[in-house]
Amino acid sequence: MFTLTFSNIMLWLAGLFFLIQLMFYVFIYLRISVKGKREAETNDLKPLSVVICARNEEQNILNYLPKILAQDYPKFQVILINDRSWDETWDVMEAMARKDERITLVNIPDSGKDGFAKKFALTVGIKAAKHDQLIFIDADCYPETDQWLKKMASKFSTQKRVVLGAGAYLKHKGLTNKLIRFDTCTIAAQYLSFAKAGIPYMGVGRNLAYKNELYDSVRGFKSHYHIPSGDDDLFVNEVADSQNTTICFEPDAITFSEPEETFRDWRIQKRRHMTTGKFYKMKHKLLLGLFPLSYVLFLVFAIIAGVTNPFWYIPLTMIGVRLILQYAANWRVFKTMQSKDVFWMIPAYELIMLILNPYLSLTGNKYNKLRL
Repeated sequence: MFTLTFSNIMLWLAGLFFLIQLMFYVFIYLRISVKGKREAETNDLKPLSVVICARNEEQNILNYLPKILAQDYPKFQVILINDRSWDETWDVMEAMARKDERITLVNIPDSGKDGFAKKFALTVGIKAAKHDQLIFIDADCYPETDQWLKKMASKFSTQKRVVLGAGAYLKHKGLTNKLIRFDTCTIAAQYLSFAKAGIPYMGVGRNLAYKNELYDSVRGFKSHYHIPSGDDDLFVNEVADSQNTTICFEPDAITFSEPEETFRDWRIQKRRHMTTGKFYKMKHKLLLGLFPLSYVLFLVFAIIAGVTNPFWYIPLTMIGVRLILQYAANWRVFKTMQSKDVFWMIPAYELIMLILNPYLSLTGNKYNKLRL
Protein backbone atom coordinates (compact mmCIF):
# COMPACT_ATOMS: atom_id res chain seq x y z
CA MET A 1 0.00 0.00 0.00
CA PHE A 2 1.26 3.47 -0.88
CA THR A 3 2.32 5.51 2.14
CA LEU A 4 3.12 9.22 2.23
CA THR A 5 6.84 9.06 2.91
CA PHE A 6 9.63 11.38 1.82
CA SER A 7 10.94 8.91 -0.75
CA ASN A 8 7.46 8.37 -2.21
CA ILE A 9 6.85 12.12 -2.46
CA MET A 10 10.15 12.45 -4.33
CA LEU A 11 9.05 9.66 -6.68
CA TRP A 12 5.69 11.29 -7.37
CA LEU A 13 7.30 14.66 -8.00
CA ALA A 14 9.80 13.06 -10.36
CA GLY A 15 6.86 11.47 -12.19
CA LEU A 16 5.03 14.80 -12.43
CA PHE A 17 7.93 16.63 -14.03
CA PHE A 18 8.71 13.62 -16.21
CA LEU A 19 5.18 13.89 -17.64
CA ILE A 20 5.79 17.58 -18.43
CA GLN A 21 9.00 16.63 -20.24
CA LEU A 22 7.16 13.81 -22.02
CA MET A 23 4.50 16.21 -23.30
CA PHE A 24 7.14 18.59 -24.67
CA TYR A 25 8.84 15.81 -26.57
CA VAL A 26 5.73 14.06 -27.85
CA PHE A 27 3.74 17.13 -28.85
CA ILE A 28 6.54 19.52 -29.88
CA TYR A 29 10.15 18.36 -30.19
CA LEU A 30 9.61 15.08 -32.02
CA ARG A 31 7.83 16.95 -34.82
CA ILE A 32 11.13 17.99 -36.39
CA SER A 33 12.31 14.37 -36.65
CA VAL A 34 9.10 12.53 -37.45
CA LYS A 35 8.11 12.91 -41.07
CA GLY A 36 4.49 13.92 -41.28
CA LYS A 37 2.42 15.17 -44.16
CA ARG A 38 4.68 17.13 -46.50
CA GLU A 39 3.67 20.74 -46.95
CA ALA A 40 2.93 21.89 -50.45
CA GLU A 41 5.80 23.52 -52.32
CA THR A 42 5.45 25.89 -55.22
CA ASN A 43 7.25 25.61 -58.53
CA ASP A 44 6.26 29.18 -59.34
CA LEU A 45 9.54 30.75 -58.34
CA LYS A 46 8.77 34.43 -58.21
CA PRO A 47 11.53 37.07 -58.23
CA LEU A 48 12.97 37.78 -54.82
CA SER A 49 15.38 40.10 -53.03
CA VAL A 50 18.28 38.83 -50.94
CA VAL A 51 19.13 41.29 -48.17
CA ILE A 52 22.67 41.33 -46.73
CA CYS A 53 23.72 43.79 -44.05
CA ALA A 54 27.50 44.11 -43.61
CA ARG A 55 29.69 45.97 -41.18
CA ASN A 56 33.44 45.63 -41.66
CA GLU A 57 32.97 42.46 -43.69
CA GLU A 58 35.21 43.10 -46.69
CA GLN A 59 36.79 39.64 -46.70
CA ASN A 60 33.51 37.84 -46.09
CA ILE A 61 31.86 39.73 -48.93
CA LEU A 62 34.68 38.64 -51.23
CA ASN A 63 34.48 35.03 -50.05
CA TYR A 64 30.75 34.45 -49.76
CA LEU A 65 28.89 36.80 -52.10
CA PRO A 66 29.91 34.71 -55.15
CA LYS A 67 28.13 31.71 -53.57
CA ILE A 68 24.92 33.73 -53.40
CA LEU A 69 25.26 35.13 -56.91
CA ALA A 70 25.77 31.54 -58.13
CA GLN A 71 22.38 30.39 -56.83
CA ASP A 72 20.28 28.33 -59.23
CA TYR A 73 17.32 30.70 -59.27
CA PRO A 74 15.55 32.40 -62.21
CA LYS A 75 15.55 36.01 -61.05
CA PHE A 76 16.78 37.68 -57.90
CA GLN A 77 18.21 40.93 -56.61
CA VAL A 78 21.00 41.15 -54.02
CA ILE A 79 20.84 44.18 -51.74
CA LEU A 80 24.21 44.90 -50.13
CA ILE A 81 23.98 47.30 -47.21
CA ASN A 82 27.14 48.92 -45.91
CA ASP A 83 26.29 49.43 -42.26
CA ARG A 84 28.75 52.11 -41.08
CA SER A 85 31.90 50.17 -41.99
CA TRP A 86 35.30 51.76 -41.50
CA ASP A 87 37.28 49.16 -43.44
CA GLU A 88 37.18 48.54 -47.21
CA THR A 89 33.71 46.97 -47.21
CA TRP A 90 32.13 49.72 -49.31
CA ASP A 91 34.91 49.65 -51.88
CA VAL A 92 34.56 45.88 -52.23
CA MET A 93 30.78 46.24 -52.63
CA GLU A 94 31.18 48.83 -55.35
CA ALA A 95 33.70 46.70 -57.22
CA MET A 96 31.43 43.65 -57.13
CA ALA A 97 28.35 45.68 -58.10
CA ARG A 98 30.15 46.86 -61.25
CA LYS A 99 30.49 43.22 -62.29
CA ASP A 100 26.91 42.11 -61.62
CA GLU A 101 23.79 44.14 -62.36
CA ARG A 102 21.75 42.08 -59.87
CA ILE A 103 23.49 43.88 -57.00
CA THR A 104 21.85 46.96 -55.45
CA LEU A 105 24.00 49.01 -53.09
CA VAL A 106 22.94 50.89 -49.98
CA ASN A 107 25.53 52.94 -48.13
CA ILE A 108 25.23 54.13 -44.54
CA PRO A 109 28.53 55.89 -43.76
CA ASP A 110 30.02 55.83 -40.29
CA SER A 111 29.67 59.29 -38.76
CA GLY A 112 31.38 58.22 -35.56
CA LYS A 113 28.62 59.66 -33.41
CA ASP A 114 25.32 58.18 -34.59
CA GLY A 115 23.34 55.77 -32.45
CA PHE A 116 21.99 53.69 -35.29
CA ALA A 117 21.82 49.91 -35.02
CA LYS A 118 21.36 47.13 -37.53
CA LYS A 119 17.61 47.70 -37.71
CA PHE A 120 18.13 51.09 -39.29
CA ALA A 121 20.40 49.59 -41.94
CA LEU A 122 17.90 46.83 -42.69
CA THR A 123 15.04 49.33 -42.86
CA VAL A 124 16.89 51.33 -45.50
CA GLY A 125 17.89 48.16 -47.33
CA ILE A 126 14.36 46.75 -47.42
CA LYS A 127 13.15 50.01 -48.96
CA ALA A 128 15.47 49.26 -51.88
CA ALA A 129 13.89 45.85 -52.48
CA LYS A 130 12.29 45.44 -55.91
CA HIS A 131 10.42 42.27 -55.00
CA ASP A 132 7.90 41.21 -52.37
CA GLN A 133 9.73 38.06 -51.29
CA LEU A 134 12.68 38.89 -49.04
CA ILE A 135 15.39 36.46 -47.97
CA PHE A 136 17.93 37.42 -45.32
CA ILE A 137 21.45 36.15 -44.72
CA ASP A 138 24.33 37.66 -42.78
CA ALA A 139 27.48 38.80 -44.56
CA ASP A 140 29.59 36.22 -42.73
CA CYS A 141 27.35 33.35 -43.87
CA TYR A 142 27.11 31.32 -47.02
CA PRO A 143 24.58 28.78 -48.38
CA GLU A 144 25.63 25.14 -48.39
CA THR A 145 24.50 24.58 -51.99
CA ASP A 146 23.25 26.52 -55.02
CA GLN A 147 19.71 25.33 -54.20
CA TRP A 148 19.31 27.48 -51.11
CA LEU A 149 17.18 30.21 -52.69
CA LYS A 150 15.05 27.71 -54.55
CA LYS A 151 14.36 25.69 -51.41
CA MET A 152 13.49 28.73 -49.30
CA ALA A 153 11.33 30.37 -51.97
CA SER A 154 9.42 27.14 -52.65
CA LYS A 155 7.91 27.37 -49.16
CA PHE A 156 6.20 30.70 -49.88
CA SER A 157 2.53 30.66 -50.78
CA THR A 158 -0.46 32.96 -50.57
CA GLN A 159 -0.89 31.90 -46.95
CA LYS A 160 2.70 31.19 -45.90
CA ARG A 161 4.45 34.54 -45.61
CA VAL A 162 7.25 33.68 -43.17
CA VAL A 163 9.82 30.96 -43.83
CA LEU A 164 12.15 29.94 -41.01
CA GLY A 165 15.50 28.48 -42.06
CA ALA A 166 18.49 27.36 -40.02
CA GLY A 167 22.05 28.63 -39.82
CA ALA A 168 24.83 26.31 -38.67
CA TYR A 169 28.39 26.94 -37.56
CA LEU A 170 31.49 25.31 -38.99
CA LYS A 171 33.31 22.56 -37.12
CA HIS A 172 36.67 23.28 -35.49
CA LYS A 173 38.67 21.79 -32.65
CA GLY A 174 38.03 22.59 -29.01
CA LEU A 175 35.29 22.51 -26.38
CA THR A 176 34.09 26.06 -27.14
CA ASN A 177 33.36 25.12 -30.74
CA LYS A 178 31.45 22.04 -29.61
CA LEU A 179 29.41 24.09 -27.15
CA ILE A 180 28.61 26.68 -29.81
CA ARG A 181 27.45 24.06 -32.28
CA PHE A 182 25.49 22.16 -29.62
CA ASP A 183 23.76 25.36 -28.52
CA THR A 184 23.01 26.36 -32.12
CA CYS A 185 21.55 22.95 -32.96
CA THR A 186 19.36 22.77 -29.87
CA ILE A 187 18.05 26.30 -30.44
CA ALA A 188 17.27 25.38 -34.05
CA ALA A 189 15.54 22.18 -32.94
CA GLN A 190 13.47 24.22 -30.51
CA TYR A 191 12.24 27.06 -32.70
CA LEU A 192 11.70 24.83 -35.74
CA SER A 193 9.75 22.26 -33.68
CA PHE A 194 7.66 24.97 -32.06
CA ALA A 195 6.89 26.38 -35.52
CA LYS A 196 5.82 22.94 -36.77
CA ALA A 197 3.59 22.67 -33.72
CA GLY A 198 1.91 25.95 -34.69
CA ILE A 199 3.74 28.07 -32.09
CA PRO A 200 6.39 30.02 -34.04
CA TYR A 201 8.29 32.39 -31.78
CA MET A 202 11.63 33.27 -33.43
CA GLY A 203 13.89 32.97 -36.45
CA VAL A 204 17.56 33.66 -37.17
CA GLY A 205 18.81 36.40 -39.49
CA ARG A 206 21.40 34.00 -40.89
CA ASN A 207 18.60 32.25 -42.79
CA LEU A 208 15.17 33.86 -42.77
CA ALA A 209 12.54 34.86 -45.31
CA TYR A 210 9.33 36.86 -45.23
CA LYS A 211 7.20 38.94 -47.52
CA ASN A 212 7.62 42.67 -47.83
CA GLU A 213 3.91 43.26 -47.51
CA LEU A 214 3.94 41.54 -44.10
CA TYR A 215 6.86 43.74 -43.05
CA ASP A 216 4.92 46.83 -44.16
CA SER A 217 1.74 45.71 -42.38
CA VAL A 218 3.43 46.07 -38.97
CA ARG A 219 5.49 49.09 -40.01
CA GLY A 220 8.70 47.13 -40.00
CA PHE A 221 10.65 47.10 -36.75
CA LYS A 222 8.72 50.00 -35.25
CA SER A 223 7.45 48.14 -32.17
CA HIS A 224 10.96 47.12 -31.08
CA TYR A 225 13.13 49.67 -32.84
CA HIS A 226 14.39 50.97 -29.49
CA ILE A 227 15.97 47.55 -28.76
CA PRO A 228 19.40 47.30 -30.45
CA SER A 229 19.13 43.58 -31.29
CA GLY A 230 16.19 41.44 -32.36
CA ASP A 231 15.78 42.35 -36.03
CA ASP A 232 15.17 38.65 -36.64
CA ASP A 233 13.66 37.00 -33.56
CA LEU A 234 11.59 39.93 -32.28
CA PHE A 235 10.17 40.57 -35.74
CA VAL A 236 9.19 36.92 -36.12
CA ASN A 237 7.81 36.88 -32.59
CA GLU A 238 5.55 39.78 -33.51
CA VAL A 239 4.25 38.69 -36.92
CA ALA A 240 4.43 34.88 -37.04
CA ASP A 241 1.47 32.64 -36.29
CA SER A 242 0.33 29.08 -36.97
CA GLN A 243 -1.22 30.05 -40.31
CA ASN A 244 1.37 32.31 -41.95
CA THR A 245 4.61 30.57 -40.94
CA THR A 246 6.42 27.49 -42.19
CA ILE A 247 9.92 26.07 -41.96
CA CYS A 248 12.55 25.09 -44.52
CA PHE A 249 14.90 22.55 -42.98
CA GLU A 250 16.78 20.51 -45.56
CA PRO A 251 20.50 19.93 -46.21
CA ASP A 252 20.32 22.10 -49.36
CA ALA A 253 18.76 24.98 -47.44
CA ILE A 254 21.25 25.36 -44.56
CA THR A 255 23.61 28.31 -44.29
CA PHE A 256 27.00 28.14 -42.59
CA SER A 257 29.31 30.62 -40.91
CA GLU A 258 32.45 30.74 -38.82
CA PRO A 259 31.77 30.62 -35.07
CA GLU A 260 33.42 32.78 -32.46
CA GLU A 261 36.92 31.51 -31.73
CA THR A 262 37.07 32.13 -27.98
CA PHE A 263 34.69 31.41 -25.14
CA ARG A 264 34.75 35.08 -24.15
CA ASP A 265 33.64 36.27 -27.59
CA TRP A 266 30.89 33.65 -27.73
CA ARG A 267 29.74 34.61 -24.23
CA ILE A 268 29.41 38.26 -25.27
CA GLN A 269 27.56 37.29 -28.45
CA LYS A 270 25.17 34.99 -26.60
CA ARG A 271 24.48 37.53 -23.88
CA ARG A 272 23.54 40.08 -26.53
CA HIS A 273 21.17 37.64 -28.20
CA MET A 274 19.60 36.61 -24.90
CA THR A 275 18.57 40.18 -24.07
CA THR A 276 15.73 39.96 -26.59
CA GLY A 277 14.06 36.93 -24.99
CA LYS A 278 12.37 38.98 -22.29
CA PHE A 279 10.46 40.86 -25.01
CA TYR A 280 8.83 37.70 -26.41
CA LYS A 281 5.09 37.17 -25.99
CA MET A 282 4.20 35.88 -22.53
CA LYS A 283 2.99 32.47 -23.76
CA HIS A 284 6.34 31.91 -25.45
CA LYS A 285 8.31 32.93 -22.38
CA LEU A 286 6.27 30.57 -20.21
CA LEU A 287 6.72 27.61 -22.52
CA LEU A 288 10.41 28.27 -23.11
CA GLY A 289 11.01 28.62 -19.36
CA LEU A 290 8.92 25.61 -18.37
CA PHE A 291 10.95 23.10 -20.37
CA PRO A 292 14.40 23.61 -18.73
CA LEU A 293 12.84 24.24 -15.31
CA SER A 294 10.83 21.02 -15.42
CA TYR A 295 13.93 19.12 -16.54
CA VAL A 296 16.05 20.41 -13.63
CA LEU A 297 13.28 19.57 -11.14
CA PHE A 298 12.75 16.16 -12.72
CA LEU A 299 16.46 15.39 -12.51
CA VAL A 300 16.70 16.50 -8.86
CA PHE A 301 13.66 14.54 -7.71
CA ALA A 302 14.55 11.49 -9.81
CA ILE A 303 18.04 11.31 -8.29
CA ILE A 304 16.70 11.70 -4.75
CA ALA A 305 14.00 9.10 -5.39
CA GLY A 306 16.52 6.74 -6.92
CA VAL A 307 18.68 6.92 -3.80
CA THR A 308 15.93 6.85 -1.15
CA ASN A 309 13.10 4.80 -2.70
CA PRO A 310 13.02 0.99 -2.93
CA PHE A 311 11.47 1.41 -6.37
CA TRP A 312 14.73 2.95 -7.63
CA TYR A 313 14.21 1.43 -11.06
CA ILE A 314 11.20 3.70 -11.73
CA PRO A 315 13.11 7.02 -11.78
CA LEU A 316 15.96 5.26 -13.60
CA THR A 317 13.50 4.12 -16.27
CA MET A 318 12.10 7.65 -16.58
CA ILE A 319 15.61 9.05 -17.09
CA GLY A 320 16.24 6.40 -19.75
CA VAL A 321 12.97 7.12 -21.59
CA ARG A 322 13.69 10.86 -21.63
CA LEU A 323 17.18 10.19 -22.96
CA ILE A 324 15.80 8.06 -25.80
CA LEU A 325 13.24 10.74 -26.68
CA GLN A 326 15.94 13.41 -26.58
CA TYR A 327 18.16 11.52 -29.00
CA ALA A 328 15.21 10.75 -31.28
CA ALA A 329 14.12 14.40 -31.35
CA ASN A 330 17.57 15.77 -32.10
CA TRP A 331 19.12 13.31 -34.54
CA ARG A 332 17.81 14.93 -37.73
CA VAL A 333 18.79 18.42 -36.58
CA PHE A 334 22.36 17.55 -35.62
CA LYS A 335 22.82 15.48 -38.79
CA THR A 336 21.44 18.17 -41.10
CA MET A 337 23.52 20.86 -39.42
CA GLN A 338 26.65 18.69 -39.72
CA SER A 339 27.20 18.36 -35.97
CA LYS A 340 26.96 14.61 -35.49
CA ASP A 341 30.24 14.68 -33.56
CA VAL A 342 28.51 16.40 -30.61
CA PHE A 343 25.24 14.48 -30.90
CA TRP A 344 26.17 11.58 -28.62
CA MET A 345 27.33 13.94 -25.88
CA ILE A 346 24.00 15.79 -25.75
CA PRO A 347 23.29 14.97 -22.05
CA ALA A 348 26.66 16.37 -20.93
CA TYR A 349 26.41 19.54 -23.03
CA GLU A 350 22.81 20.02 -21.91
CA LEU A 351 23.88 20.05 -18.26
CA ILE A 352 26.62 22.57 -19.03
CA MET A 353 24.14 24.87 -20.79
CA LEU A 354 21.65 24.52 -17.93
CA ILE A 355 24.28 26.20 -15.77
CA LEU A 356 25.56 28.68 -18.35
CA ASN A 357 22.24 29.99 -19.67
CA PRO A 358 20.88 31.37 -16.36
CA TYR A 359 24.25 32.96 -15.60
CA LEU A 360 24.49 34.60 -19.03
CA SER A 361 20.89 35.75 -18.87
CA LEU A 362 21.22 37.31 -15.42
CA THR A 363 24.45 39.11 -16.32
CA GLY A 364 23.46 40.16 -19.82
CA ASN A 365 21.40 43.31 -19.24
CA LYS A 366 24.31 45.65 -19.85
CA TYR A 367 24.70 44.24 -23.36
CA ASN A 368 21.33 45.69 -24.27
CA LYS A 369 23.11 49.04 -24.53
CA LEU A 370 25.82 47.89 -26.91
CA ARG A 371 26.15 49.88 -30.10
CA LEU A 372 25.48 47.21 -32.75
